[in-house]
Amino acid sequence: MDPHDPFPRRTATISLMVPWITEVLSTLPGLLRSYGPGRSLDPRTRERIILAVTEVNGCRYCAWIHGSWQEFLGGSVQVADAEQALVAYAQACAEAGRPLPADDLRAVLPADSVRAVRATVAQIEVSNLVGNTVDGMLARLTRKRPLSPLDFAREAATVAVAAPIAIPLLATAGVMRVTSRLAPPLPDVDMPPAGEANLLAHLLAAAAPTYFANAVVRLAVLGLPRSIAVGIRAGRTAATVRVGRGRIGVENGISRDTVVVVEGEVEPLLQLATGSIVRELSTVRIRPS
Repeated sequence: MDPHDPFPRRTATISLMVPWITEVLSTLPGLLRSYGPGRSLDPRTRERIILAVTEVNGCRYCAWIHGSWQEFLGGSVQVADAEQALVAYAQACAEAGRPLPADDLRAVLPADSVRAVRATVAQIEVSNLVGNTVDGMLARLTRKRPLSPLDFAREAATVAVAAPIAIPLLATAGVMRVTSRLAPPLPDVDMPPAGEANLLAHLLAAAAPTYFANAVVRLAVLGLPRSIAVGIRAGRTAATVRVGRGRIGVENGISRDTVVVVEGEVEPLLQLATGSIVRELSTVRIRPS
């Protein structure tokens, strides 16, 4: 940043953009895979990383877009301790103004996940710089910073290139924010009397905030005019989940009125219930260099 420029945020310049664009290009396959089937980065974790970087850079447009996205996905879900390592890495990169080595993450995460994290940090850094450039231009027009025609022309060119991407994102964010407002709130889970619920019932109740965090899911399922029952069987244990009419309930065993019975394993539910991502991440320490 120019110490003589009164504008307090970083904007898009060649020296700032090149390291991040290089990082995006080098990790692009990991970024694309992170959005596809079998993704290596959970969407809620991605949004927390994005908002952590945006908080450092102060881009109000990215904050609004990704705040809407997080609210849509269910930003109130409890953050696992292990995720803090990813957030710390993202913040350290943003504060340094350049990509930092990911050796500590690489020691405990699969290669695809590391590339996805690096790419996520890089692409939101580019977005933050462009968003701040818009505000920088507005500051020039309102004479809160020197007009500087050459700099203004450079900033205008940057914004013009980004506009075809930014405008649809802003529109999508608006739709998601409206959907989040219309969706019913996540209710407390109705459980069997104290001491009577089996293990599967407890796991289903603990995992419910994750399954029903998405605004569309809450709007479609909790907004049903009548309750429906879904049976879950894991090994020798079974339980029934009832959803609809703004309520979620869990019962022991398979109820007679279940519309479908799903068979699976306990481990995925256990991971959801405990908020697990990669627990080894709790030992990671980020060292700027």
